[in-house]
Formats: sequence, C-alpha cells, structure tokens
Amino acid sequence: MNSEEQSIIDFMRQSPDAAYTRREIARKAVRRTEYEQNRNWADQPLAALVARGSVETDEGGLYHLAGRRDY
Repeated sequence: MNSEEQSIIDFMRQSPDAAYTRREIARKAVRRTEYEQNRNWADQPLAALVARGSVETDEGGLYHLAGRRDY
C-alpha cells in the first residue's frame, strides 16, 4: 500500500461507517496544497483500493471501507 492509499484509508477510518464521494476523499484525505496541485490525485489510489477489496462502492457511487454493514 502506497502513501496515497494509506492517506485514504486513514481518512476513512476516522468515521468507518460513513460513505464518501470521490471528491470529498480527494479534498480531505491530504493537505489542502496537495489537493490544489492535483484535484484528481485520488482516482488511481481509490481504484487500486477497490480492486484490492479494501474499499467498496455502493450503487450511488459512494466509497466506504470494506465490510460496512449498513449500505
């Protein structure tokens, strides 16, 4: 797991039962300056986390940690 993937997981673990949009993850999982330099930085790490099964998406396109029961 690279540092970007770890940043996403750490952010999502703050509220493990919540679901997030891709944009919200991109904005809040890193420092503001990093987000402003590349607003799409989270696309590839999220895709890798979903492929690995660490993160899941629901029918509405929201992301959440794998194993969440109330989606």
